[in-house]
Amino acid sequence: MREAQTAAEDAVRAAGGEVPPSGWASSAGASAPGAGAFPDLSGITALIEAVRGTVPPELGQQLSEALRGLLVALRAVLDFYITRLEPPRPERIDVTDIPID
Repeated sequence: MREAQTAAEDAVRAAGGEVPPSGWASSAGASAPGAGAFPDLSGITALIEAVRGTVPPELGQQLSEALRGLLVALRAVLDFYITRLEPPRPERIDVTDIPID
């Protein structure tokens, strides 16, 4: 614990003794806007849209097929985990008819 305190004090001295405008919070902290369980995919989609118009049609077709394959694989992984999270089905119970006279 003492080492962490010393490291923090050294960081403050190295920064000139001033706290950054957003504090010492990491950019991946829970208080960051848009932070959640899944990463932000907008950068990847923007890259795909930018590349789509600049590559030859054959390469664009190959990229589309590769992206489709990736999404199908992702769907398979999600389906696998969804089935694992479902509650187990109860075992079959044998029922015997008892005649009532």
